[in-house]
Amino acid sequence: MDAQSFDNLGISDDILQSLRRMKFETPTEVQALTIAPFATGADLLVQAPTGTGKTAAFGIPLIQKIDKELQGTQALILCPTRELAMQIATVMRSIAQCRPWIRIATIYGGESMAKQLAKLHHTPHIIVATPGRLMDHLQRRTINLHAVRTVVLDEADRLLDMGFRRDMEKILAQTPQSRQTVMFSATMPQEVYIVAGQFQQHTEEISVEQQSAAVDLVKQYYTVIGTEGKNEALYARLKANNYPLSLVFVNMKHRAARLATQLQKQGIRADALHGDMNQSQRDRVMGQYRLGKLEVLVATDVAARGIDVKNIDAVINFDIPMDDESYVHRIGRTGRAQQAGLSYTFVLEDEADRLRKMIKMLRLDITPTEDSPPLPEPVAPPPPSPGSKPKPRSFRSFGGRGRGGRRTTF
Repeated sequence: MDAQSFDNLGISDDILQSLRRMKFETPTEVQALTIAPFATGADLLVQAPTGTGKTAAFGIPLIQKIDKELQGTQALILCPTRELAMQIATVMRSIAQCRPWIRIATIYGGESMAKQLAKLHHTPHIIVATPGRLMDHLQRRTINLHAVRTVVLDEADRLLDMGFRRDMEKILAQTPQSRQTVMFSATMPQEVYIVAGQFQQHTEEISVEQQSAAVDLVKQYYTVIGTEGKNEALYARLKANNYPLSLVFVNMKHRAARLATQLQKQGIRADALHGDMNQSQRDRVMGQYRLGKLEVLVATDVAARGIDVKNIDAVINFDIPMDDESYVHRIGRTGRAQQAGLSYTFVLEDEADRLRKMIKMLRLDITPTEDSPPLPEPVAPPPPSPGSKPKPRSFRSFGGRGRGGRRTTF
């Protein structure tokens, strides 16, 4: 299929007009691959990293499917954070600007229930929600999902990471079994496949590789550091460059809070963002960061999903990411909107092989900082013991019971 233009994707003229107003010229890969099968009503499992245009990939066909004559909420989009819910709703409203009769409501924690009840007074065609607050409304019977025809689970891996699986099960149990279910996930751990088998039928899988353009705009550096030298290296980097806005990533939430406190003691305006914070705390920190009242935000990968802050001067990987996708998501935040950015990754000596693999897999153009010692030599694997036999390769297979007892196999 020629997907060099949105004109070739079966999109209606009024929505094409909206896309032109949004300055959307050509579809991204995930949009080109997803829009047509989504429009047919197929259940989809889409692997698509952040920044590849996935919101429009489901937003365009979803807006097109809304029927003005039908009563009740027709579509539900579940996502893990308030910030992401707000971003999705903004994009959806832009796509729907030529269909002003479409009502879109955002439902998330941290906003007054009275305000949300006012949004729900005129039943929205589309609800964009976080699971916790949606569960509150379902228990109060202020939202009815019996007419939902399409459910989108955005960032399914993060929904599962944040412990929302049981809520997802309860929510989807209140939608018709005949619904279309579309899942988007940046990574594909086994639990995503299990949940897909539970919620979907005859699933069509779509996989999109990370677009390299944003990463290519980032000047990437690494520094090999001793076990005890990370804090000092971070202080030195921040003090020497005096970045107005920087984002520091760590792998564990307890480290985020501790490191932010240590930075504050060094006279650096810093705060943390992690999964143990409630919504009001997250809002306070993000508000200060957006206004430039904080110089440094220390965050975990889960907490940082949905952050949309422009002009971040540098991303610093205090901890090397645990997977390749996370590295791309992290450093892409400083190279958005065709602007060059900077990233630094601190690498312990025993993490050298991890960095080498990441360089190979992602084809990174990453260089050592001037003060970095060379990477330690690769560690050779131990020779096999005499008489030992190689273990046979194992392949992952999954078969789960889909809706209606049908077997879904990936």
